[in-house]
Amino acid sequence: MNILICDDEVRYIEDIEINVKNYFNEKGQKVCFECFTDGEKALNDNLGQYDIAFLDIEIGEVKGTKIAEMIKAKNSHTVIFFITAYNNYLDEAMDLNAFRFLSKPLDIKRLFAGLEKALELIDNTVISFMIKDSSTVYKISASDIIYVEILGRYTKVVTTDGKYMSNNSMNYWQEKLTSTYFYLVHKSFIVNTNYITKYNSDQIVLNNKIDIPIAYRKRAPFRQYFLRKIEDR
Repeated sequence: MNILICDDEVRYIEDIEINVKNYFNEKGQKVCFECFTDGEKALNDNLGQYDIAFLDIEIGEVKGTKIAEMIKAKNSHTVIFFITAYNNYLDEAMDLNAFRFLSKPLDIKRLFAGLEKALELIDNTVISFMIKDSSTVYKISASDIIYVEILGRYTKVVTTDGKYMSNNSMNYWQEKLTSTYFYLVHKSFIVNTNYITKYNSDQIVLNNKIDIPIAYRKRAPFRQYFLRKIEDR
């Protein structure tokens, strides 16, 4: 998950980064941040790579709405959050399909609620991966992946229609499987929690037959995540 933060006040950048990192850590998802206090410096060739962008409305000589416009031109799927106290820019921001407006100082509960919804929109629906010892590229809907397991230099991808050995690393799968229903329960396993049919404190069962261990340090955060998931159903 690649995240951009642009704000001319360092304290707000740090506040957003810490809380967003905590949010994704709880979900077992890897995040990478790029942060700028100068809007001009944010206007670079990387604008198309971000999944989520947090933009202050006024960042030096450049408006956040200008940065948002350039981001959307390169990647229409990027989810835009505007961090602002300037209501007079709302119409302009709405024209850019801004996802959320967050006021200063930051409301953490509202931030987390926004991130939860944002993940539902991020377009990582179709995943492409290389088949082991082959030049074949396989494409599959993310929702059809039951779990991914690291096996030495390769990863096993178990789906609703079969099992595949992939040349791609676990880092690759962490970056691709960003939907809220995927969880890194163990350093060797990413699971699709929609297929959980049984849950114990140290283990989950997928499709009534696949036992997956939960790492000791993951048990408490996973319990919180899973209970919240059940409540939201």
